[in-house]
Amino acid sequence: FTSAYYLIRQPYVPYWEFIIPFAFTAYVASGWGYLVSTFMPPQHGPFIVSLISFIVCGLLGNPTSLNNFMVLPVMNFLVSSISITRWACQMSFVLANSYLKPHPEDKRDGAMLSMYKEVFLPDESRVDTPFMDPLFRYACLALFSMGLVLRILSFLGLKFRNRAKQV
Repeated sequence: FTSAYYLIRQPYVPYWEFIIPFAFTAYVASGWGYLVSTFMPPQHGPFIVSLISFIVCGLLGNPTSLNNFMVLPVMNFLVSSISITRWACQMSFVLANSYLKPHPEDKRDGAMLSMYKEVFLPDESRVDTPFMDPLFRYACLALFSMGLVLRILSFLGLKFRNRAKQV
């Protein structure tokens, strides 16, 4: 899917950098699937994962409302801990901002860019290459940690929940 999207859209970002947020998103989303599959019956799994994805990605990670969540420390911690799109959008924005260097002419586009910069680049990007940007690295670390924690919880769920089925 990412390759087809890249070919159709043709962004001015190298493909090997463009794919990183998508790969991390798939990594963490599969972790949610593993976790739900260890605790829920199979017939309910797809529906529950759809709900989790909608809440975690759609509601909590929406860039237009993300700034409201970041004001309160508790909500900031919660959203930063469980929202995939909070970090994946930041990675994509850091890449796009560093390669495209946008200068919108329309007022509406300028306001949207300012809002995205306020949310994803609070101190403005300090380096030209995205991989050297601390915000990009924090996002990579956060998504990797999220996926790892979800997999560890899934393993523990398999280990201790299904003791009677173990051989």
